[in-house]
Amino acid sequence: MPRPRERSNSPDAVDIFADSLESLYDHHVPAHGDPLQLYTYIPPADATCAYGGFTVRLPPQQVNELFAHHVWNSSLRLADGIALDRVRVRDETVLELGSGAGISGLMAARAGGAKRVILSDYDDPKIVSNLRENVAMALKDCPEIRTRVAAFGHTWGEADSMQQLLRANSSQRFTTILLADTLWMSSGHDALLSSLSQSLAHSASAQVVVCAGFHSGRATVRSFLRKAARIGLVCKGAWQELGVDGRRRPWGWDRPDPARQTDGSALVDNLDAPDEWDELEDASERNRWVVEGTLGWSDEAFASDRR
Repeated sequence: MPRPRERSNSPDAVDIFADSLESLYDHHVPAHGDPLQLYTYIPPADATCAYGGFTVRLPPQQVNELFAHHVWNSSLRLADGIALDRVRVRDETVLELGSGAGISGLMAARAGGAKRVILSDYDDPKIVSNLRENVAMALKDCPEIRTRVAAFGHTWGEADSMQQLLRANSSQRFTTILLADTLWMSSGHDALLSSLSQSLAHSASAQVVVCAGFHSGRATVRSFLRKAARIGLVCKGAWQELGVDGRRRPWGWDRPDPARQTDGSALVDNLDAPDEWDELEDASERNRWVVEGTLGWSDEAFASDRR
């Protein structure tokens, strides 16, 4: 997770987000549970995974503005994707950054058939302890899988704690990285990208699986994707918005009006376009949607690495 910020006297996007949770989500709350509450995740009814649901404990009260003490819709949708084999992690080495309660990463271990799963969150003793307890609780009925899962603290961008994550994976980079609701705070983007660049395997098949809410707007997500492209991590395949009612729609991340894009065309990689984005939905409607997609190394980045 990013390093917590010092509290400023002047409001910014994070302060507004923190102060406006109830008013923003008057019609739909994209988060569930309270600190230290038990939460049971149930896979979709049509999932064919061998292991069913499991229970975790939510982390303690927030560490500054990290908001890890809720279960966010994005983590549930990512876990659903793994359970339905829409997100394929079988035989992959998986790192989850910003795990929170660890639901997505634990699903990769329980149902996805991942070879190795490392969960990580901000390096706070209470958060890490809770995450490790969740590993034990969620995997108590599958001890063989339990041997392939571990949890560690990692502050995004810090090399020392990154080395600890890599050592847990036999000093190898990870073939799959999971990001569930880690993009809403733009001040953490550079550090998160630093961690991705240090931990993602240098191979054409390596993937960063993203599921992100729009709590602080679509522009925040788009800003992250633009920065990612500049370090060689580009959007792969179709990116879609998924609604709480199950509807799907294409999301062209550099189009000014994603809600009206219906042609299913590829994402526009226009890094020099203006950074403004006119939101056409109010916060209540916007937070009924998440966006999901995959990043991978560009052909240029992969070719450069091989030279």
